[in-house]
Amino acid sequence: MTKLFSFLSLLSLLIPFFEVAKASEYKFFKTSANIIDNIPTLKFYGVSSSGTETLLNTWESTTSNVDGFGVLSNDTLVDQYKGKIYYTVHEQINNDDDYTHEHTVIEYDLVDNTSEKIENISLEDLQIYPEGIVSMISKDDSTGVTSVGENSLKLKETSNSQEMWATDSQGHIAPINITNGSKLLINGRDVEQSINNIGALSAALTGLPTVPTETTLVCGLGTGTHGGDFAFSGGCASKVNEKLSINYAASTTMPGQDYAGDFKDTFSARAGFVWKLGKVIEPNQISMKDKKNFKTKIKSLEEKNNQLVARLERLEKLLKVKANHKI
Repeated sequence: MTKLFSFLSLLSLLIPFFEVAKASEYKFFKTSANIIDNIPTLKFYGVSSSGTETLLNTWESTTSNVDGFGVLSNDTLVDQYKGKIYYTVHEQINNDDDYTHEHTVIEYDLVDNTSEKIENISLEDLQIYPEGIVSMISKDDSTGVTSVGENSLKLKETSNSQEMWATDSQGHIAPINITNGSKLLINGRDVEQSINNIGALSAALTGLPTVPTETTLVCGLGTGTHGGDFAFSGGCASKVNEKLSINYAASTTMPGQDYAGDFKDTFSARAGFVWKLGKVIEPNQISMKDKKNFKTKIKSLEEKNNQLVARLERLEKLLKVKANHKI
């Protein structure tokens, strides 16, 4: 175990200088990892095109009893746009032949020529983006909000939801406008069309009877429209007695809509009852049935009246004839 990390005791990384501040001075960047005077030490060098090395900075670990120290090339990330290099250094700690291992991320800033230990992070947590993406997508670690674009779309993950909103160039809340014919879908359903369908379904239901007046059962058909979408409906109302009436109806949208969802998303239904409280008050107006009965009775009375008039006229004639005979 003592020699487990011996192969890491000296490691040199030669990294070309792409877009960093000292590109005009050095051709390569070199790192060496050694234990110097029992102190794990990471040294950073600039290497010229002629091979001349210049020590730029040194990082020393504060961990005690380290007998194995190094950094692997596949545990290194280079952010050429920010001019930073990230290393994972490996330390083998020997406490009376009881070995433990620590992994630490070191950040070296090529621009400022500084190095520091980054706490509670691994290279897997670091995300290195190209410069264009960095300016387009950013995340505020203090709030957890990710911004997309300058006049940005905001995204934030919470424990039980994904939040989304938009801001303008001044940071004020801005509307999110789906334009140019694109459709906003939720679970495969067109949101705008769904709103229109709700209006059309409701409008179609309002055209159906709820309380029968002159019969015990009445049925009807209806239609409705909203936002250019249409719906059809059908239903009935039944009069149970003078105080209780029940009604039931259903409506459905026109078939053939895109992104309309399942059948349950295009269908609406209702059922209810009407219970008259208090004393039933007879209406002042007569029903059609009563009106017909009245007409029949009036016609019958008129016929009888005509018959009586005719009989009276005959009696008057007979009386006149008798009166003339007496004279």
